[in-house]
Amino acid sequence: MNMEPTQFKHLSAEEQDWLDAYLNGTIEREAFEALQERMLERPALRAIMRRYLALDHHLQNDLTAANATTEPWLAAEAPLNVVKPKRQQRWLSGWAPMAAAAALAFFFGLAIMHWGTPATQGPEGFETAAGEQPSARGFAVVGRLFDATWPDQGTQHREGDTLEAEVFRLAAGTAEIQFFCGATMTVEGPAEIALKSAWEASCNEGAVRVRVPPAARGFKLHAPSTEIVDLGTEFGLSVRGGKEQVEVFDGKIALQRDGDDRSILNKGGALGLNASGAPIPTAAGAVAFPDADRNGSRAAVQRATDFEHWTTHRDALAQDPRLLLYYTFERDKIGGLIPNLATPRNPELDGAVVLAEPVDGRWQGLKSALEFRRPGSRVRVNVPGEFAAFTFAAWVRIDSLDRWYNALFMADSYETGEPHWQIQNDGKMILSVMVDDARPDPKAKDGATMRFQHLYYSPPMWDQSMSGQWMHVASVFDPVNAQVSHYVNGKRISREKILPKFMIKTLRIGNAEAGNWGQPFREDPTFAIRNLNGRMDELAVFKVALGDDEIARLFEQSRAQQR
Repeated sequence: MNMEPTQFKHLSAEEQDWLDAYLNGTIEREAFEALQERMLERPALRAIMRRYLALDHHLQNDLTAANATTEPWLAAEAPLNVVKPKRQQRWLSGWAPMAAAAALAFFFGLAIMHWGTPATQGPEGFETAAGEQPSARGFAVVGRLFDATWPDQGTQHREGDTLEAEVFRLAAGTAEIQFFCGATMTVEGPAEIALKSAWEASCNEGAVRVRVPPAARGFKLHAPSTEIVDLGTEFGLSVRGGKEQVEVFDGKIALQRDGDDRSILNKGGALGLNASGAPIPTAAGAVAFPDADRNGSRAAVQRATDFEHWTTHRDALAQDPRLLLYYTFERDKIGGLIPNLATPRNPELDGAVVLAEPVDGRWQGLKSALEFRRPGSRVRVNVPGEFAAFTFAAWVRIDSLDRWYNALFMADSYETGEPHWQIQNDGKMILSVMVDDARPDPKAKDGATMRFQHLYYSPPMWDQSMSGQWMHVASVFDPVNAQVSHYVNGKRISREKILPKFMIKTLRIGNAEAGNWGQPFREDPTFAIRNLNGRMDELAVFKVALGDDEIARLFEQSRAQQR
């Protein structure tokens, strides 16, 4: 059977070695985990792997090409969904089981291989059908915002929000709308923009500037009286007080009014589009259209001012005697260790960085964050002592929730009194403190020996449409008032009573990790993949239970876009 060498020209030498070893049944665990991660990042590599498996299956079983392509696992690429393992996974050895199970093992389970039992790896009752795949809705996203305010009772948009078929209303200021076709619209309020698709919108009121790259040519913008089709590359439209004006800054546009022939307006041209008559030539420059780049320069100054506000907050918070840990992940402070800024300074509480990478934080170019995208990435810390309560607070940017559990801050051993703070793959925040590690959990099934605990869930607070957005999350374990509370962006989203049977008043941390949970003291090298797929910009752990007002103040004083 002839194989086109160009089919696999995009493989690196390392990837070629991984695939060869996998097909030969000789791949080492470390290499297999690296291959998992690379395949999640590269759709092209997954496609190549399909072709490899198809070819090898064909050769092993002496099938014809026609029969091979009818195998169900050679169809369009299967979605990388979470599939609950039914039993402890056994490490790969030898070729025999691979050909028959290749697609099932790789394409349905590869992204989520946890190497553990349901009792320790997955939430009770969780099951995802193989045919399902994660989805999100939207035609565009909100880009940069400059002094944006919103109508009373209207939607309060944030940068990164997804927009679908809806009316975008802006009371004042300037906002960017980035359409999925590639067009970018800068909107100046007061404005009302009706989104119809990734290629079409209507300006009912406001002034807009639209930039259309070659890939988005054909983007349509409707004025009340006229349809405008961009033929490349930039134009403006103003709809104010019943008057409409369009101006072309670069390239050309086509205008179509009901019952009229299409007309072309070229670079430098400007027209009035009054509904009562034909287009009227007007002077270019008569309308001041919004300019995101000019606003961006002003925003850079504001960003620096915001950052200065935050540094003042940082220095004040570090003095709070209730703090146990305070990590800010600033680039000039990141080496092998992350300093714990809580005073008095105690180097024993500094965090050790393992594989986590410095990246831009909430103030691009001014402050860094840590990214935990690799399965082994984490920040290690040891916190001795006993405590009466816990408050955990962090600024995080979640890119995806593709593990069953996504770690925020986790005690290693999870023994009596130790906390686990994490996010489930359905977007629910979870805080738990082990009640009794020597007592079996009566809810454990199938002979599992789960220890006695209780998980306190928030409602879903994240979905895929929020990918890449910074958010402030906090959770409070308060034995004095017998309650656990969860917060997002300063607002409490849930509160649950601690029942007497789950009450524990002596709390500990010991050895723990931010951004992951790997239990490094175990002898077995396998570990659940729980690294947070995203970034952490700030982490504070208090030895007291903060109240609603304090959490709200913590959010307000530490957030970007201070005014």
